[in-house]
Amino acid sequence: MKKALLGSLISAALLTSFNLSAATAGQAVDTQAATDNASKVSQQKIDSYAETAESALAQYKASLRQLDSLHVYNEQVGKMVDSQSSELASMQRQIAQIDQTSTEVVPLMLKMIDALDQFVSLDLPFQKVEREDRVAALTHLMDRADVTISEKYRKILEAYQIEEGFSRTIEAYKASLEKDGAQKTYEFLRVGRIALLYQSPDGMETGVWNKQTRQWEALPQEYRSAVEQGLRIAKKQAPPALIKLPVQTAEKAS
Repeated sequence: MKKALLGSLISAALLTSFNLSAATAGQAVDTQAATDNASKVSQQKIDSYAETAESALAQYKASLRQLDSLHVYNEQVGKMVDSQSSELASMQRQIAQIDQTSTEVVPLMLKMIDALDQFVSLDLPFQKVEREDRVAALTHLMDRADVTISEKYRKILEAYQIEEGFSRTIEAYKASLEKDGAQKTYEFLRVGRIALLYQSPDGMETGVWNKQTRQWEALPQEYRSAVEQGLRIAKKQAPPALIKLPVQTAEKAS
C-alpha cells in the first residue's frame, strides 16, 4: 500500500515538473517571437529612414546642379544684357543723327528724281507711259510719311537700274501712234538706245525715231524685212543675227 502511494506521489511530482518545464518553454518561444517581430519592425523603420535619406540626398544633388545651371544662365543673360545695352546706345546715337542725315539725303533724292524725269522726256520715246508713271510714283513716294528714307532711296535706285538696263536689251512691243490724224497700233522695235523703229501689222509701213528732229520718219521699203527680222529676234522667234537698220550717229561739234 505504501509502495503504491509512493509511486503515485512520484508520478504526480514528475507530471508537475513536466508541466512547469512545458510552460517555461512556451514562454521562451513567445518571448523569442516577440523579439523577432520587434526586430523586424525596427529593420523596416531603418530601411524607411535610409530610403528617405537617399531621396533627400538625390534632391540635394539635383538642387546643386540646378543652382550651377542657374549661375551659368544668369552669367550668359548678363552678357546679353550688356550687349543689348551697347546696341541700344548705338541705336540712340543713330537716331540722333537721323535728322541731319535726312537733311542731306532728301534733297539729293529729289534731284535724282528730277534728273530721271528729264532723262525720260529727252530719251527715245519707248514705253513712255510706263516710264513716266514710274517717275510719278517716285515723286508721290517722297511725300509719304509712312515710308522710310532708306526705302525711298532704294526705290529710286531701282528705277535707275531699270533705265540702265534698257541700254543693253532689245525689245518688241505694241503701242499706239498717231498717224494722219488717227491713232493706229504698230509693233515697235527697240535696239538698246541706238534705234527705235515701228512697223504696221501688215508690214506696209516702217519708220524710225529721228533723234535730231525728235520726230517719227517713214523708212523706205528696203528696211521692211530687216525690221521684221528684228521683231522676230526680240520676240525670241528667231536666233540672233546681223540686221541692217538705220542708226543715227552723233553729230560732230563744229
